[in-house]
Order: sequence, then structure tokens, then C-alpha cells
Amino acid sequence: MAFYEKNIITCVEIGTSKICALHGTCDKAGNPVILGFGQTSPEGSVCKSDIVDYQTVTNALEKALGDADQSAGRDFERKSVYCVLNGPGIFSRQGEGNVVIYDADHKIKQSHIDEAVRKAQSLSLPPDQVHLNSFDSYFLLDSCRIKQNPLGSQASRLDAYLHIISAERNRVEMIRAILKELGFESDVSCVFSGVSSAYATLRADEKQQGVLLIDMGAGVTDYLLVQKDGILASGVLPVGTENVANDLAIGLEIGIEQARRFLNESRLEDYRASGAAFIELSGTVQNTKRRIPVGSFEKIIELRLREIFSIIREQIDSKGLTSKIETGVVFCGGGATMQSAVEALRGVMGMHVRKGETLGISGAMTGMEIPYRYTALLGLLKFAAEIENSSSTESGFRKVGDVLEEFGESFFKKVKDVTRGFKV
Repeated sequence: MAFYEKNIITCVEIGTSKICALHGTCDKAGNPVILGFGQTSPEGSVCKSDIVDYQTVTNALEKALGDADQSAGRDFERKSVYCVLNGPGIFSRQGEGNVVIYDADHKIKQSHIDEAVRKAQSLSLPPDQVHLNSFDSYFLLDSCRIKQNPLGSQASRLDAYLHIISAERNRVEMIRAILKELGFESDVSCVFSGVSSAYATLRADEKQQGVLLIDMGAGVTDYLLVQKDGILASGVLPVGTENVANDLAIGLEIGIEQARRFLNESRLEDYRASGAAFIELSGTVQNTKRRIPVGSFEKIIELRLREIFSIIREQIDSKGLTSKIETGVVFCGGGATMQSAVEALRGVMGMHVRKGETLGISGAMTGMEIPYRYTALLGLLKFAAEIENSSSTESGFRKVGDVLEEFGESFFKKVKDVTRGFKV
């Protein structure tokens, strides 16, 4: 099958432990298909998803894109690109806008919804931040009736609540500069990783009834609470599996690389299954061996994981949203490969936890044998595919604006905001 340039979707992720790129397209049914994938190490140039070495990241991303081309068997023209964005420089807030219905029949029209949404979107941001994405949370009629789609309902007042995600301006500008240097001159669309992970893993029933998604990577952990297809809360914690590895290295006096391999290879689960009481590892002194109790590993890992998940629980509790999580927690990212993390999360949240498997994506998965680690990137492809499909049709998709915000020399020439008619 021949894939024309206009059908190609390029997605990239610049993370603490890996820099990835993939090319994809859509099949006749509109479902995303992976054509090629490339991955390389950031070599210390990214810390907690924040770029600390511009040139090293640029070189690494160039290699990942080249590997993706090679994997697909052809070189793709670099025009537009979607990028996962994560890290402590991500912020979220609720925007609120209202409109009074003066019509005699008090029936809510599309123009009323548009005005309420526009007011909710107009929430001012600090000068060092830019908008990323906005999504419906819910609509409120006459300050008491909640609706997901108020069109045609009767009310005297309509309130729109949007979940608005923003990012540090300098971080976005740096990513844009790197991608421009690599040839992406046309469109650059950044998407919060929690949103893209939700696209990859959440089922329709979970999004309706209420679900908490947690994506634990090497440097950061983010979360997203969704109910009735609307985002109610999101956040980013500057901690991840790298912190667990560091705790093991310090607490057990082993090398940091040993600790990382121990976690990445899920060796604790292997020792548990075998019933071993001790684990033999090389010590920090050359040519020495140490026998460390399995329980010591378990205790250190559990303490850090419970601390991370407790912070998320506290943030959700403080907003009074815990009762909205009716179907439980979906856990993804590299942290989901650790059974001890699943158990700790279940203990802290006190509810059902399932690992987030990627849904509705096919194609060349070579190099992504452990898909939990690539949830955000795969979800970004699905996110982009829905936007591209919707943009190519005349109906079924309503964009609030083609350009969310501009600064400098045309910040994003065609940032696609999906506030309306397009939900998680």
C-alpha cells in the first residue's frame, strides 16, 4: 500500500530515559497504523523531561527520526509534527465562562455554547506560560443541573467549565526551535502526555463512569481524572522510576546502573516468584559481591512508590474528586512494568487498578515490545489521527480556533485546539 505525504503523521517524545519518533497513518476505517519507529538514549541531556543540553537532544532526535524512516523503508518529508510534552513546567486550571439566555423560550443554542466556551477559554495566563490544550469538563444549567451537551436544553443561565492545560513558554519555544532545526517548518502541535496516554489506554465505559489515569515515567509521573468524557483534574509530579532507582542505590550501596537494570528488568518479581530470600549483586567496591535480603529491596521500593501515589491521592482528595473515580485506576508508563508499583498503587488508592494496554493501534511495533513504556507516544498517534481525520471532513468536528496563541514569529502556525466536539 502506498502512503502519500499528506497521510503521514509524525510523533516525537523527548523523555528522561528515551527519545523516540514514529511515523504513522490511518487505514481506510480511520484507525491509526504505525509505519516506522526509532528510539535513542538522551545521554543525560534530559532531566525530568526538561531539556538541559540542546545540541545533544537535537542530535538524538535526528537519529530517532532517521531510524523511524529506515524502519518504515522510506524517508518522509518533514512538514508537521506532534510532540508529547511533560514535566514540572506543565500547569492545569479550570476555566469558567457563563452566558445569560434572554430568548423567550430559554432554549440553549449553539451560539450560547460558543460564547460560554469562549469566555471560559479567555482565562488569562502568566506571561511566561502558553496554552497547550483545552477540554470540556462539563456544563452547568441554572447553577444546578450538570450537562455534557446542553444544546436544546432550557435554562436561564449556562456555565461552561473547561480544563485548560498550559506550559512554560521557554520550554515550548526550545522544543519548537529543535524541531524547526530538524526541518519541521509547517505545523508543531504539543500535547500534554497525560492526555495522549488517555487516548491510548482508556475504554469508553471508563471515560463515562470515571477513571484516574496515572503514567509513571523515569523522571516524572502525571495523572488525569476523566468522567463523562470530560477532564476534571490533571497534574505532574517531578518524580518517577529514576527516584526509586536512586533510593535503591543509596540505601543498599549498589551502583545506580545496577539499580536501574534491576527495576527495568523486573528482577524483584523474578526473585519473588522463585522464593529466594537473598539477591546477590556486585558491590560498589570492585570485584565484591553482596547478598542483600529481598525484603530490603521491597521495603525501599514500596516506601518511595507509596509516597508518590499518596501525593496524587491527596491532590485529588483536596479537590473533592475521589468519588468521581468509579471504575478505578489505569496505570501505564515504565512504572507499570513493576508489579510492586501496581500493588502499592492499589494499596494507596484502595480501588481496582489495571495496567493500561494500548487500544486501537496496529502496525510496526518492532522496538516497542513493552508497550507500557510507550503509552504517551502511541496515544499521541491516536490523538493526531482523530484530529487529522476530523480536519479532513466538513462535519463532526468543531474547532474553537486554528491558532490557540501566537507569539514571536508565529508561535505555532497551526496549533489545533480540541476544546469542543472532541473529547478524551
